Formats: sequence, C-alpha cells, structure tokens
Amino acid sequence: MIKRTYLLTILLIASLLTGCGNKTEKMSRIEIRNENSTDVVTLEALSQADVEDFFDEDEWTEYENFDEKLVPEYVIELYQERTHTRMQSDKENTYEKIMEYTTYKDSDMVKVVISKDTIKSGGVSEGDLTFYYKGSEKFFSAIKWDE
Repeated sequence: MIKRTYLLTILLIASLLTGCGNKTEKMSRIEIRNENSTDVVTLEALSQADVEDFFDEDEWTEYENFDEKLVPEYVIELYQERTHTRMQSDKENTYEKIMEYTTYKDSDMVKVVISKDTIKSGGVSEGDLTFYYKGSEKFFSAIKWDE
C-alpha cells in the first residue's frame, strides 16, 4: 500500500508540474528497446494525452508478487522535458528519464520503476519505486512493432 501511495504521489506531482512556470505543456519522449537493445523505436514530441493513451494505465491492475523466472522482452523509457532555465545551455539534454517499464516474454506483467531523479528527497530505495502491473492489451499491441 505504501508503494502505491508513492506512485500516486509522484504521478500527481509530475502532472501538476507538467505546465508549472510556463504556459506550454512539457513534451515527452518514449524509447522502446527489444531485449537485446538491437532495435530501438523513439516516439518524439508527445503530449501528456499521447503518453496516457500509449500506456493505457487506467486498464492496468497491480500484481502483488514478481515471478523471478520471467525473461525481459522490452524496455520502455519515458522521458519528459526538463524545466527550461536561463542557466541551461542549448547543448544540454532537454529531456530527463522519469520512468522505466519492462515487459516480459509470454507474460502480461509490466515492471514499472520511477526514476530516483524525480524524487528530490533521500532515503528512497529502488524497491520503494518499483511496481508490478498487469498491462492492457492496447499497451502490449502498441509496443510490439517488430513481430
């Protein structure tokens, strides 16, 4: 229950900060890699609505336990534009990784890890930022481009 509270709090903060300080929405990028990282698909300039539609998380349900025998299939990294500052040079990376999703072969399980960089307070372990869900059919059909 505490993990779920962390996730909901972080997602709420991320949603609130999406447009904070400026009138334009922060854009997102999604990178999808197969298990060997040989094929990479990048989706650029995504709005918050595009991201929500891609992940279709309203249809996900939480798993209590992780099956250690599962073999990773895809890694999906979600990036969001950094807050623009006057000190930021044009050469700096304008996106920061906020979440990583891992899918598994022959499974509907999705491991979700919130990036530690999104949490500014210490004392939070990766285990506290890791969640397991049953992903939706729509999500799985969106990521399987190489079949």
